[in-house]
Amino acid sequence: MKKFLLFVTALLLVAGTYGTASSADVKSSSVDVKNGRKIFFKYCAKCHARDGSVSEYGRNKKPRPARDLRTNRLFISPAELRTIIKYGLYGREMKGWQSKLTDKEILDVAAFVRTLKYTPDIKAGKKFYEKRCASCHAQNGPGKKLFHAPDLDMSPLGAIEMGRVIRFGRHGTMMTPKRDMFKNTDIANVVAYLQSIKK
Repeated sequence: MKKFLLFVTALLLVAGTYGTASSADVKSSSVDVKNGRKIFFKYCAKCHARDGSVSEYGRNKKPRPARDLRTNRLFISPAELRTIIKYGLYGREMKGWQSKLTDKEILDVAAFVRTLKYTPDIKAGKKFYEKRCASCHAQNGPGKKLFHAPDLDMSPLGAIEMGRVIRFGRHGTMMTPKRDMFKNTDIANVVAYLQSIKK
């Protein structure tokens, strides 16, 4: 019984870490977006650029370039974003900032990152789809029977779900993770295109 309780407690801690923050969380913490902007410009813009689009320095990071943060809403929940800022990202050059920033400052900078915006280019998304995705899913979205690829013009997935499937793959299928093959903006563009052709 004791082991079971420890297991449940661990699950609840994980859920709390990676769950989605509610509007109540944001209000109660009295987030300061202006302060977050200052912190972002001081510490984050070197890699991510002041507008979140990735700097020249960030593009040349090894082994993987910095990510475009303007698309963060498509892939990352508010709680995940705070966790990444605090502890860093395994396998990437994104280090944890918990020794440099207070929890309040992490909340502030995360709130600023959520204000960054990217307007997807549907035409670019269509071109990208035809070049990189149509070999499995066919030109206009209907799945090819050989690969059992889903019919994307009839997909029930919303933009966020679709973006996550493209980025992280789908277990048990031929859809492998594309997070290190496609840029965030490419995924955002192709998702916008796929949402536009849904029947």
